[in-house]
Amino acid sequence: MGASDSTARGGEQANFLGCCEARGKNVHQLAREPSVRLCGVGMGLDSQLLAAGRGAVVTCLAKGGPAEQGGAVRIGDAVVYVDSLDVRELMNNPDTSKYDVSRGVSTVLANALLGEPGSTVRLGLIRNGESKVVYRDLARAPLAQGCQWISATADSPPPP
Repeated sequence: MGASDSTARGGEQANFLGCCEARGKNVHQLAREPSVRLCGVGMGLDSQLLAAGRGAVVTCLAKGGPAEQGGAVRIGDAVVYVDSLDVRELMNNPDTSKYDVSRGVSTVLANALLGEPGSTVRLGLIRNGESKVVYRDLARAPLAQGCQWISATADSPPPP
């Protein structure tokens, strides 16, 4: 499932987790706290798969964002590690995992993806149709206001 540009921002209500939230705070809370300057790498994840515990699959990328630059992350990639966070463990055992999932799996994942501008996050990805994990180190960066979001097209392979 792809995501449209109109859903590229927002919290849990959107079709994907756009990492526009900051460490468990929704967009409305951030608007009241202008000093919060956390950012991500410019990728959106399918929130329906997250909610169902079926994985963290990239559905869209911010054009020119860290994830999109140089093909570091591709639409359809499954995110299996975010730094030391094992996303598969989190999905398979949310109640017994070592992570605090009281606010939801997507919040745990957003907390891992977000950080100070310029800080590095290491993503472990499984590319569509492959079995080995590839790692990408990306610098978090703020996205340009009104940036364009690229989503899957009819020619793109569907997420796993």
